[in-house]
Amino acid sequence: MLRADNMMPEIRTVSQTQCIRCGTCCMKGGPALHEEDATLFAKGILERTHVYTLRKGELVRNIDEVFMVLEQEIIKIKGQGEAWTCMFYEDEKTACGIYENRPVECRALKCWDLREFKEVMTRPYLQRKDLVKPDDGILKVMDAHERRCAYEILDSAVKGLEGPDPQKAVEVILELLQYDNYVRPFLTKKLNLDPSIMDFFFGRPLTTTIHMFGLCVKQEGDTFTLSPTAHHRD
Repeated sequence: MLRADNMMPEIRTVSQTQCIRCGTCCMKGGPALHEEDATLFAKGILERTHVYTLRKGELVRNIDEVFMVLEQEIIKIKGQGEAWTCMFYEDEKTACGIYENRPVECRALKCWDLREFKEVMTRPYLQRKDLVKPDDGILKVMDAHERRCAYEILDSAVKGLEGPDPQKAVEVILELLQYDNYVRPFLTKKLNLDPSIMDFFFGRPLTTTIHMFGLCVKQEGDTFTLSPTAHHRD
């Protein structure tokens, strides 16, 4: 399954022709969702609180463990707490809680033969707007957030830290962090929304993903302090 730090499941080197329910694929992260998975939301199998968005321009690792930039947004099923393990994986049973209604990537994945899985990965991905009513006012807020907090802007500002005006670059980064940090609790309160749905509407918080750009953030209230991470993305 596509992960923010691992684009493909591990390829097994042992001879295997069927699933042995080891749970490895489930523990490596929830699946990315494709257009045909929209029916799972219509049936109530999946809710928007179950998923999060990897936004266009976000950095992920590919099969070669090299950072690449997402060219489109991708919606994924969440993990369990801080772990990557798919939220629907039941460890004690080594089973999937929605197995009969599992997403298309899960149905296609055979760790001993990735051909069908790779074909599925070429299919159109589900988009946030597929799961939001056209007349829902949240769409305007999502569009505004995408414009103001685009990863393209963040990437340019991070590169600007080594340019002729690093202070300006810092100001841009802080503005991104402050807006992203403000909009989530504001809408949660104003629209009486479940806080766990914010990662679907706006992707993961920039305070979480900025480490991929070589920075870490210390937050005290509405104040952010930037510092370089020990290991830069390059």
